[in-house]
This record gives sequence, structure tokens and C-alpha cells, in this order.
Amino acid sequence: MLKKLLLITFIIGLLTACSSTPIRSDKNYVYYEIFVGSFYDTNDDGMGDLKGVEEKLSYLNEMGVGGLWLMPINPSPTYHKYDVTDYKAIDPKYGTMEDFDNLITKANEYKIDIIIDLVLNHSSSEHPWFIEAKRQVLNDECDLEPSYCDYYVFSEQAQGKYYPIGKGYYYEALFWEKMPDFNLDNPKVREEFASIMKFWLDKGVKGFRLDAVTSFYNQDVPRNNEFLAWVSDTAKSYKEDAYIIGEAWSSEGTVLKYYQSGVESFFNFGLSAADGKIASTIRSKKGQDLASALVKYQAQVKAINPDALDAPFISNHDQGRSAAYFKSDQIIPLKQMASLYLLMPGRSFIYYGEEIAMRGSGKDENKRLPMIWSLSDNAGQTLGPSAADYKNELTAGVSEQLKDKNSLLNHYKNLARIKNTYNVITEGDLEALDLHPNVYAIKSSNENDAVIVIHNLADEKVTLKFDFSTYKIVEQIYHHSTKKARLNPQYLEIEASNSVVLHRK
Repeated sequence: MLKKLLLITFIIGLLTACSSTPIRSDKNYVYYEIFVGSFYDTNDDGMGDLKGVEEKLSYLNEMGVGGLWLMPINPSPTYHKYDVTDYKAIDPKYGTMEDFDNLITKANEYKIDIIIDLVLNHSSSEHPWFIEAKRQVLNDECDLEPSYCDYYVFSEQAQGKYYPIGKGYYYEALFWEKMPDFNLDNPKVREEFASIMKFWLDKGVKGFRLDAVTSFYNQDVPRNNEFLAWVSDTAKSYKEDAYIIGEAWSSEGTVLKYYQSGVESFFNFGLSAADGKIASTIRSKKGQDLASALVKYQAQVKAINPDALDAPFISNHDQGRSAAYFKSDQIIPLKQMASLYLLMPGRSFIYYGEEIAMRGSGKDENKRLPMIWSLSDNAGQTLGPSAADYKNELTAGVSEQLKDKNSLLNHYKNLARIKNTYNVITEGDLEALDLHPNVYAIKSSNENDAVIVIHNLADEKVTLKFDFSTYKIVEQIYHHSTKKARLNPQYLEIEASNSVVLHRK
């Protein structure tokens, strides 16, 4: 009897463990961006920390997330930490290197990759390299070894974004005087960067998000590409499958040029923001136009780099949060935005809190507000940046939305599951189907598999004529009506604002 009881207990435990592990693509098609300081606090100091990220890995795993992008975690004098003072250390406010090692270990158990922000355009003005470089320049000691004078860009002429250090000398700082720009032509600087990349790759990170890639050489695309190629090649020489993604906040035409560098991913800024293609398409309801434009862009990207992976998103830490693209009582367009970008080809990036409709806009601090885990339990609640003044009006946090089957959070979980289930969405050849002006329909296929993702953006039911004889409905996605779509070999009826995924039989 005891043996039977133990066996039953074991089987129940095994089934429970399996049920908590979502289907997730080996290629990690869904990433999640985290501002650590506002995510989850484990020591009650009001500051999010690495232990907090580790504690919430189970939540992220259940969401279907396969990769995390941690915004800067290095020591820095600012809240945003894009001005680094030590590239091989953890900011004490976030924890210790041991905490980071533990996070990597736990993430590996969940098969969740981690990429970290790598800021190579500039350092903090408080970085020891810059402090010593200034001292050497002012004391005419640049010929002494080790010399840091050529680590940065100094000049004896006042110009543009240059700031004085005394004795007629100036230094370049494109973004802010506290962020002096590196001299990226200096082989010693590149040796430092190579050492930094190896350090973190050896720690177990999957790769790096590269900040401000268009500014490396002040919008000079060929020189920027040369440096990007060097970064990518160097990282892959240490870890063959290292993942590099660049922030090239520019037009599609310019971003396409950056794919010539060999870097596999760049964020698709054209899709993001309140006036971007996704939000604008939901307002205009011209789904067919969006599908055609997306397929064209994907073809252009692949023609340049066949191994490229697009990175669609709708908001990040530099933009007003996506929930504010529409009125506070409009949940349908928020679900539609999620359905569009999470089921697009490529690695989709969720900004923390987006899945629960957090808001925040205006000054930078307001875009990095505390994650709301519960409205009734303050466990892990952070304080966020001290200068933030945006009032939270969220009516349901994570715990409340998990209990609501119709919540935005559960909608995100369902979409991540779908994307992770059908790899062909990203790996297939793409074709935009001309079914209806209000309908986004893209077929993704290869010799072994095929799916059709359809979003009806119209305010009414539509009947779509097409040869569906070799397809079946595998996913019904509801944004409004819960009435199921109807499939016939020659047509599909789909309700207003809803979506479906068809799979080849």
C-alpha cells in the first residue's frame, strides 16, 4: 500500500511539473526586457535586484518567455545605468556577482537565455579610464604607459558635442557630458571590449543588446558596420551561437543597411510607438497593407542576411508605454497589438509590464515605473526611479490578471505559447495573402510545414475566400466575440476583431 501511495505521489508530482513547463521554441522566439531596478525587490530596500529576477523566472517561464534582456546591470552613478563605471562588475544596488551567477544557473534550468546591455559608444565620466585619460591629457603624460588618452576622443578645438576639461582641451560626448565617447578606432579599446565580451559570455550570457549603434561613428553607416561586424565576429569567436541584437533607431531603409554588418537582429522600430505601423494599422484597420509591408521588409532583410531574425516590438524603455496608445477602457486594441507583433516572424520583445497594461510616458523615469505584481500584496514591490511622477491607474496587477481568463496577461501567455509551438511562423517562406483590405494574413511555409496567421481588424465579421482545403484551424484567438471562426474548404468566416491560426493538415 505504501509503495502504491509513493508511486501515485511521484506521478502526480511529475504531471504537475510537466504542466508548469510551457511549450517553448528552442530558438527562443519571445524575449522579455527587464529594468532590474523596477522589477522585483527581495531585500525590502525599494530597489529591484537580480535575486528578484531569479525569483520571478517561474512567472516568465509560465508566460512562455525564452529569453531575457537585462538593461544595464553594471555599476553606474545614474538610475538608468547607461553610463558604466566598471564593465566587469554588478552594481551593488542590484546585488552581487554571485547573485548573477545564481540567476544564470536558474535560468538555464528553465532553458531561458539571458542577454545583457552592452554600452560601447561611451562610458561614464566617472569610469577610471576617463579619469586617468583626463589627468594624462592635462599633464602632458599621454606618452607614458599605460596611456588612456586615446581611449576617448579629445580635441583642442571647441566643436559640436564637445565639453571642456581645461587647458584648452575638449572631449566628445554625443549624448551627455557625463558620457564621454570612446575612440573605437583604438586597438586597445577593442581589446578591452573583447575582454569584456568574453568575461560575460564565460559567465553564461547568451549575447548582447548593443546600445546606440548608429552613434558609434556619428551616423557613418559603413564605419558603424565595420565595428558591428567586429563585435559580432569577436563574440562568436568565444561562443559560436552568441546572439547579438542592435538598437538602430532609424528608418527601415537605414536599418536594412545595418544588416550588411552580419549582426542577425535589429529592433524593428517602424512597428513600435503610438504612431508606428502596428498601432496605426489597428486604427486604420488596413490589415492587408501591414501584411504586405511586413513581408516586403522581411524579404529585403533576408536578401542581405539570410540568417537574420527580425525583432518586432511595440514599446521599450525609451518610448511611452503601449497601453497608452489607446484609451484606458480599450482592451481590444491592446490585445490586437499583442496578437500582431507576437505572431510576427522573428524574435518578439515584450517590455516588462506591457503584458498587464502598465502605463507611463513623458520623462524617462516615467517609462521605467515599478512592476505591479499585486494590488493587495506589496511583496517585492519596488519604488522605481526617484524622479518618476506618473500616477499608476492600473486596476489589476499580475496576481489579479492571472485569475482572470480574459485578462491581457493571459492573452500574452496564449500568444507566446502559439508562437513557440509553430516554429514555421519565423522559419518559413512568407507570403502576404490578399483576402480582404481589413485582414492581415501571412502564410509561412517550408517543405515540411505551413501556417497561416490571420487577424481580422474590421469591426464586423468577414468571409474570406481562399483554397483552405489543406488547412485546419488550430488556434482561435479572441479579442472581442468568443464565437468561433468557421472554416470551409473554400472560405473562412471570422468574427470582428478576432484572429486565427491555420495549420497545414
